[in-house]
Amino acid sequence: MKIPLTFLLAVLPTVALGQTWTRPPTRGPALLLGPVLTYTELVGSTEAQRGLSGHVELGGSIPVGYEENELFLLARVGGGAPGLSLGAHGGFRSVFELEEWQSYVELGVGVHVRPRVWAGPRVGLGVRRALNAHLTLYGGLGGQLGFGSGLRLDVEVSTGLRWSL
Repeated sequence: MKIPLTFLLAVLPTVALGQTWTRPPTRGPALLLGPVLTYTELVGSTEAQRGLSGHVELGGSIPVGYEENELFLLARVGGGAPGLSLGAHGGFRSVFELEEWQSYVELGVGVHVRPRVWAGPRVGLGVRRALNAHLTLYGGLGGQLGFGSGLRLDVEVSTGLRWSL
């Protein structure tokens, strides 16, 4: 029950602040910055670990194809369970527009290099709404399966700002 409540907490600021929308953001490269709450389960060779951690993401995106679709790459640093975490993820984000709102689906790859090395597929979905011509507020839910130093499963809730350049 924590995941749906946390997802709502990530999306509600988007809904509340999104009422100031004036026009769609311009198509072009963008910078992304925001907090992420992650639940992680690790199964190593000798032990299992699980817990919550908080991260900060910083990255960017570039438009590809039609509409607002984009390629994105984000670096992430944070702490909590299983300790200091450092990683990155990227991929393709397909964006769907419905009047002022945009929803998106992501398909990509995530890599974690600390506390141990994992890599694997990542999927995500979310909503975003323009605050003005350059700033967009977003919120989403994602999941990743990691292979390498054992098996890793991440479920995350994120929110942040997208600044169109």
